[in-house]
Amino acid sequence: MSTALPSPPASPNPKGGSLRRNTLSVFGAVAMCMAFMGPATSVAFNTPPAAAGAGYALPLAIVLAMVASLLVANTIAAFARKLPAAGFAYTYNSHGFGKSGGFLSGWLLLLTYGMVGPMLFAALGGYSHDFLDSQFDIHVPWQVMSLAFAAVVWGVNSLGVSSSAKTALIFLVLEVGVLLGLAGVILGDGGDSGLSVAPFNPADSIDGFSGLGTGMLWGILMFIGFESVATLGEEARGAKRSIPLALFTAVAVIGTFYVLMAYSTSIGFGSAHGSDLAGDAAPLTTLVDRYWGVTWILALTVIVSQFANVVSGSNAAVRVLFSMGREGVLPRFLGRTNERHVPQSAITAYLGFSLVFALALGSGFGGDLGPLGVYGFAGTILGLGMVIIYILMSIAVIRFYLREHRGEFALLRHGILPGATVLLMLLPIYGQLWPVPDHPNNLVPYVIVGWMVLGAAYLVWAHRSRPEVLAAMGRVFEDEPGDDTSSATDASTGSSRTASTGVVPVSTGRT
Repeated sequence: MSTALPSPPASPNPKGGSLRRNTLSVFGAVAMCMAFMGPATSVAFNTPPAAAGAGYALPLAIVLAMVASLLVANTIAAFARKLPAAGFAYTYNSHGFGKSGGFLSGWLLLLTYGMVGPMLFAALGGYSHDFLDSQFDIHVPWQVMSLAFAAVVWGVNSLGVSSSAKTALIFLVLEVGVLLGLAGVILGDGGDSGLSVAPFNPADSIDGFSGLGTGMLWGILMFIGFESVATLGEEARGAKRSIPLALFTAVAVIGTFYVLMAYSTSIGFGSAHGSDLAGDAAPLTTLVDRYWGVTWILALTVIVSQFANVVSGSNAAVRVLFSMGREGVLPRFLGRTNERHVPQSAITAYLGFSLVFALALGSGFGGDLGPLGVYGFAGTILGLGMVIIYILMSIAVIRFYLREHRGEFALLRHGILPGATVLLMLLPIYGQLWPVPDHPNNLVPYVIVGWMVLGAAYLVWAHRSRPEVLAAMGRVFEDEPGDDTSSATDASTGSSRTASTGVVPVSTGRT
């Protein structure tokens, strides 16, 4: 038997803590999460380690990664149809595991999405510094470039999620367009030794099925970010329909793009040079130089990709901060919005943290990692953390439908597919733990464990001192027809709306 969640204390924000409703179309939601995946950045940085294992069979490994990502999308869509909220895994797992499980999921999500800004601002600073230095002999410290990009992102995101989506779409088109142009030239020339389906043959994997597993690991990491569309549930039009549609569309479209780029890469090197592909530290640069004769265009494309990535990714992180601030888990000022329903406080706090983290770690504090060292360290935390979250959500969705929507439980969609997701996601966890990576990435598991211990301590304290915060976990704000500011539970009365509004009462999922 489930129990209704009581209302949290009224927000001290006189303007209210609601995001602007019905402002984001399906198209905009798709653009946001595709930009968050950073297609050009993913192809440039993840292709070398993926090809090191899969070799000429690189496209097959990416197809397997795409299947795994579609399975994750199935899990998120099953939740989003019932719980269209900005809290994402924080909200979902509150309903799947109860209040404590939801808190710990949100705590882990806070860390993983928290790494998006530091990772990308460091990379943007480093790449733009190198680009200006090599192409124009202009020497600007990477820290200054990072600050400049952060200021621009702050301005874009402060205009609202719709403006962020438009900006992300423009840069997404540019980065994808350049790489599609490269693929067109390679395939039009017939590559190194003609077109064939050999890259989809497991026998052409340089390390057999083990190599395909390695390629699949890095392929899955290319897709991380598509799930961020679930954090836009409160701002999307018809979220119960548009969020699942955006999820599957983004994975299918960008997944097809990734497979095409992997195929073009293999064909560009040729079947006789599979070992050359596996051993090339920058295969995309090699192909650009071989087929276009220039390399600066790739560097510029990666910068464009990273900018679109940070605009979209920071929006997702901000929505998580906003959701947790609104419910009192984090300081309540983070859950406030301005007169345009933009979570300005959360935006400023998150971008400020991102800059401090990137500049401090990259400029000497902690071993002088440099901008690319920060990118690798923060990116590893993001990757491992998100895979753990995918697993937790896949288990939670089974419990959620069995406990709260047993009549709608479908064995394949809500049981078998989430179970398969859990098994598949164990591969990237193994790949990021063994063999033990170099310093400082070898510290990542300890960072995550330490963060979760800290969260568990906070949870124990909250149980004793602030039970009203835990009681508010998993609150879902939904649209009532014709009302863009109402919520599923009346904050003043604590009563749930009736079924005639199309809104289901919110429950903890506990028995």
